[in-house]
Amino acid sequence: MFTTSTSEVKQPTDYSFRRVTVDLTSGQIRQDLLPCRDLDDFLGGISRSLRFLGDYTVQDAFAPSSPLVMNLGTFSGTELMTGLRTFFSAYSPLKVAKNGRPLAMWSAGSDKFGTKVLATGIDEIVFVGRAAHPVYLLLQKEETGKLRISLEDANDLRGKTTHDKIMTLAGRYEDAHAAAIGPTGEHWQTNYYGAIALSTVNQLRSGDCKPRFAGRGGMGSIMGSKNLLAIVAQAPDVYRGKATPALLEANKEISRGPGSRNYRDPHKGNGLGGTWRNIAGLHPLGALPEMNFWSPGTDQAVALYRKSFAENGHYIVKDEPCFKCGIACHKNVYAAVEEEGKRKPGKFYAKFDYEPLDLLTANLGIYDQHHALEIVELVDQVGLDSISLGVTLGYIMEYNQRHPEQPVIDGLTFGDFHGAYRVIQRLAAGELPEVGHGVKALSEQLGETAYAMHCKGLELPAYLPETNPGYPFAIAGGHMSMRTFLLLVFDGKTDIDYWFNAITEPGRGYYYTRDDVLGLCKFAGTPEKVIEPVFKDFYGLTITREDLVHAVQRANLRGLLLERKQGTTADDYVLPERVYTQNPNVKLPHFITPEFWRELRQRVLTAFDSQITHYGLQ
Repeated sequence: MFTTSTSEVKQPTDYSFRRVTVDLTSGQIRQDLLPCRDLDDFLGGISRSLRFLGDYTVQDAFAPSSPLVMNLGTFSGTELMTGLRTFFSAYSPLKVAKNGRPLAMWSAGSDKFGTKVLATGIDEIVFVGRAAHPVYLLLQKEETGKLRISLEDANDLRGKTTHDKIMTLAGRYEDAHAAAIGPTGEHWQTNYYGAIALSTVNQLRSGDCKPRFAGRGGMGSIMGSKNLLAIVAQAPDVYRGKATPALLEANKEISRGPGSRNYRDPHKGNGLGGTWRNIAGLHPLGALPEMNFWSPGTDQAVALYRKSFAENGHYIVKDEPCFKCGIACHKNVYAAVEEEGKRKPGKFYAKFDYEPLDLLTANLGIYDQHHALEIVELVDQVGLDSISLGVTLGYIMEYNQRHPEQPVIDGLTFGDFHGAYRVIQRLAAGELPEVGHGVKALSEQLGETAYAMHCKGLELPAYLPETNPGYPFAIAGGHMSMRTFLLLVFDGKTDIDYWFNAITEPGRGYYYTRDDVLGLCKFAGTPEKVIEPVFKDFYGLTITREDLVHAVQRANLRGLLLERKQGTTADDYVLPERVYTQNPNVKLPHFITPEFWRELRQRVLTAFDSQITHYGLQ
């Protein structure tokens, strides 16, 4: 962000942002310094990208004319802790309306890549067109301040894993960070859920495969369709922000306050262990997705608890952080080795988060600990979205269980780790389009859609849909853009008024995307009381919680309008049919009936219409 105003008190319109437009077909690169029209432009992230995507009507997500937007939030790359998020927005090949047209969404990843992008002086990059041969975009800011932007030949990167691409580029460009796709994204015609890997400081220092991922919605496949294999940002580090008491207080609150307690190291006595803890939290309730989201009521998943890994003696779990973050929410698993009579971490295996761990193991009937490590590691290397993959494989396994006389996809069955591993390898190599096009397309092809776990084509995260009627209204993934996924566990409420308010009230459901506007990490739970004075110190702006609530609401309503522009109707906002069948092993109230759903949907969509009118959006 840039301003020429010298006033201590500023307005959002005093700022401008630098957008780079890259036409990959012609190779032309244009830089524009654009004035912020309002608070939404100033905040950046999805607030700006969803507005930008409104200028496009897209029939084919992979058409060269369909844009891919990479941008930062207002705190991305600054000294405000967890201000590390980089956003990728586009019309998704996976998230589609019933009429077949792609719908807008975004995905985000953390660590130092966004910080390096900001250090180059760039706030946003728009990619259009398709390069004639594989390329990567190189952003170089010299010590003199001169910015060089170029497209470089990437033929030597073809076929490499996400990790190998990143390490190759890191070896080529000193003090640089990169975002790269894996072989999955290169085979975009057959894979609609390729992910984008963002390099991390820990990865570059250790040489281990520890990137962060912008996984949801096939943003890596969009990159691949443009023949863009990577983006590299090389620039001297720049201190962004004032070291004021407000900043110090905010960073203290973020790293040690109650908001981040769920994600900190439990062994230090002040944390609960990250998203991995959800395995142990949901499994006793029967609410852990197993066997394609149908809990069997067994104790097999106990083997996947963090405590079980820590106690078996073969592994060491280390809590490690993103760049300049005090939370240390990464749960990295290493082989335990003996040195001088002490157990120490040896070979690095994988980083365990709840979603990939559950959906690639328990949801597939795979409970062996070493198999869990191997499958998560493979998926990271080839650059697949673990959520979409795990849901699609789970569907295949259930279909084959129901049709043993006529199985599909190599006869894949629950518990078949080696079969699943081979399918993932073949998928990454571009050999299985029926799998790579996602669970919606596959279930429609096979004629059994009731147990295909998706909303609007986007596979569901690892929370049972019968516990969360907010899923269909999420713009970018049920657990990242609609904060309703654990409410039944926490509150136990089943009445329609409760759920209507949870979904539609400003400051509730959609407000979970606040950090997708600001560029902060959702895991931090950063309260506005510490953000407000940092806005003033960094930018000279007075921005209150009320301002943020309205800005976030506008961003999400724009996302809803983009869905309607592409042709969605009320019939697109549905839950998987199996939510109406009660699983006796789920120890939570079963409350979603067809009647409940129809009434809730009508009320929610009517409320959103009123909010659109209130904000004057079109």
